[in-house]
Amino acid sequence: MSRGLPIALVAVMLGASCSDSRSPASPSPQPTACTYAVSTTSLSIAGTGASASVGVTTTAGCGWTASSNAAFVTITSGSAGTGNGTVGLSIAENTGDARTATLTVAGQAVSIAQAASDPLFGNWSGSIAKGAGCPAALPASAGWIGIIRRNSIGQAELVITAATVGVVNQTLPLIVSGNTIQFAVQIDAVYTFVATLAADRRSFTGTFSGGGCSGTWNGTR
Repeated sequence: MSRGLPIALVAVMLGASCSDSRSPASPSPQPTACTYAVSTTSLSIAGTGASASVGVTTTAGCGWTASSNAAFVTITSGSAGTGNGTVGLSIAENTGDARTATLTVAGQAVSIAQAASDPLFGNWSGSIAKGAGCPAALPASAGWIGIIRRNSIGQAELVITAATVGVVNQTLPLIVSGNTIQFAVQIDAVYTFVATLAADRRSFTGTFSGGGCSGTWNGTR
């Protein structure tokens, strides 16, 4: 009489019952590396100001941001995005010398160069020479430096320094009429300075008078 299955057969059967019937796990897909491209790496803007845009091309799902390092460049749309997109910009009027800024879009640098809106605006320097009737205390000539700019309400003004005659960083209203400029400054009397700009508006010659004193002056950009 048989007492049971052979031991070897029992072991085979137990081994079969314990085998893993699941298929091998599939490897997880690797994330796609994000790469970015911008539609331009430089912008040239007129001094009067303008709107502009920069396009971003990348893989769907890839995020990016945009930022400006200068207050005169404002991001009006698209400061952040995912996938392809566009960054909208507003560049303010330039009331000084030519200037530059850097826009960073999706890690890419976009250089922005803006001309002056009028060659009149910006840094100036020149000299003043006294003529007839002037006080002996005034030097025969004096150098001056200054900035001609537009103020917050749109009016032209001159910030002038002529240290030899005691004028330091005075902000003065500037009258601009075509190619003629005029302003008044207090020294030992109120002196009125009038000058005619050259055709390129980057130099001038003129005269001044006040308190019985008169003379000449000039300036260049």
